[in-house]
Amino acid sequence: MEPRTLLDFMGVAERLKCNMRHSRTAENRRESVAEHTYRLCVFAWLVKEEFPDCDMDKVMRMSLFHDLGEAVTGDIPAFVKTDSDREVEESAISNVTVMLPERERKELDALFDELEKAETMEAKIVHALDKMEALIQHNEADIATWLPLEYDLQMTYGEKECKADPYLAKLREVIRQISADKIASEGEERGQSYYIRKGVENMHLEEVVALLHRTDWAKDRTEELIRKSMENACPYGLFLSDCISEGGKDRQIGFARVLTDGVTTFYLMDLVIEEAYRGQGFGTIMMNQIMKENGHLYGMLHTQTAKAFYERYGFREIGNTKKTEEIYMEKPCG
Repeated sequence: MEPRTLLDFMGVAERLKCNMRHSRTAENRRESVAEHTYRLCVFAWLVKEEFPDCDMDKVMRMSLFHDLGEAVTGDIPAFVKTDSDREVEESAISNVTVMLPERERKELDALFDELEKAETMEAKIVHALDKMEALIQHNEADIATWLPLEYDLQMTYGEKECKADPYLAKLREVIRQISADKIASEGEERGQSYYIRKGVENMHLEEVVALLHRTDWAKDRTEELIRKSMENACPYGLFLSDCISEGGKDRQIGFARVLTDGVTTFYLMDLVIEEAYRGQGFGTIMMNQIMKENGHLYGMLHTQTAKAFYERYGFREIGNTKKTEEIYMEKPCG
């Protein structure tokens, strides 16, 4: 390979040392993409004897380059990554591999194509190990660094991919048990410190009013209007059981309401999380519950700034209005 080409590609790969992932190490610092990649390769080498009929050299090569696109895009945690993000990453990979001579470019393009299709056992192994490495890293980190939604993710993430092989499924179960033991042994209660309730009788009106009055879209609504809007819809509340309010009730830090006929259509409105608790996964927790109960229906909503968030749940932009700068979105049934 021509030296300048080699060095240019090495320069791109160096970005993997600089770009940080969401996960933290046992020393409470964020890990780099390169560190995750290195240990994934170690992981692949350690399990090679479990797959005598597979091309484990190819598994190693796939592991080595699987996150190459993040040299350009940076890491986006799986629980916030959208289809649009994946398309950008695929484009970034193409822009990087085109730097290489034809032989090396074709080899890498073929590896990425095989990974994307996830049809071969080699590709399935890489996808399963990739997810389990992240789970292992979370188990090694201080539990205080876990986001609320990660208590559930540690139990479910990668489950589908690990069903590709009995050994992978067995390994995933061991990792799941370590997560459960970690929560229990460290006396961490944050996994059970929040819960969701629906129905107007379960909402804390004063706290809902305070939440909505801090938004741009509902700051002028009266308390009576907010109360009636809850009565005529299906309201959802997110509560923290370790944040007791003056009235002795668990504190409500999230709110949303759904208008629905229950069989064909739902309209999502007023999803809001208290500002101090944003960026910790609570919005995702709430939306997951709402979609679990309503996601099989045709859905509608409008938003100003959260388009990418709702795209994760199948919503797509269908129009906007310059007057309010709101984006109208819909999702098909199912």
